[in-house]
Amino acid sequence: MTKVFAHRGFSAIAPENTLAAFRMAIDAGADGIELDVHMTRDGEIVVIHDEKVDRTTDGTGWVKDFTLPQIKELDSGNWFAEAYAGERIPTLAETLELIKDTGLRLNIELKNNVFRYPGIEEKVAKEVERFALQKRVIISSFNHYSLRYFKLYRPDWQLGALYAAGLYEPWVYAKHLGVSAIHPFYLAAADEVIAGCHTHGIQVRPYTVDDPGEMSRLIAANVDAIITNVPDRLMKLIRSGE
Repeated sequence: MTKVFAHRGFSAIAPENTLAAFRMAIDAGADGIELDVHMTRDGEIVVIHDEKVDRTTDGTGWVKDFTLPQIKELDSGNWFAEAYAGERIPTLAETLELIKDTGLRLNIELKNNVFRYPGIEEKVAKEVERFALQKRVIISSFNHYSLRYFKLYRPDWQLGALYAAGLYEPWVYAKHLGVSAIHPFYLAAADEVIAGCHTHGIQVRPYTVDDPGEMSRLIAANVDAIITNVPDRLMKLIRSGE
């Protein structure tokens, strides 16, 4: 059955990539959470989507230029709604602590395609292993060099290749890269691509799918998971087909 991954948490009703959004995804009954990580100036792994803090906090500047204490001073919720004022950018460790006893899976996207963040792969792996959650974690990235490095560094981990192009026979590329899944933009996840991947043992988790028609198509095509801002809508559609 298709699994439900909440994109940056339940980001339709809470500020993205915050503990509030993750708690709401848990409460909604999602199967997993997708989130993004960057590295601060002092080498800490923090959960935020953009390279800059400008869009989702009351601060300005590059994530890479903040220390952890400095970035923790920023308000990460008030931009979304006054009720969320005081939310902070979480660390990966805080997020792992939140989900460790839930059974949820965690899709960690390495946002290292603009800045390379030396050592981010090792830091993320060691943090996940500190919580003994490696079997419930999927590492994804648009930086496929990083995925290849991760494959060599931690060969048994689950990896997903993010992309938006119309790749020809992506299962061939996935096997060459050494990943167990593709995470395509949903318009690149044609039915024949999904079928071909499954024939060759590659999982498919399209992003970011909020349209009910596209959700229904992908459910019918038996994708392994759908990444969505509206997990409640997706769960309703899945239940209606049971």
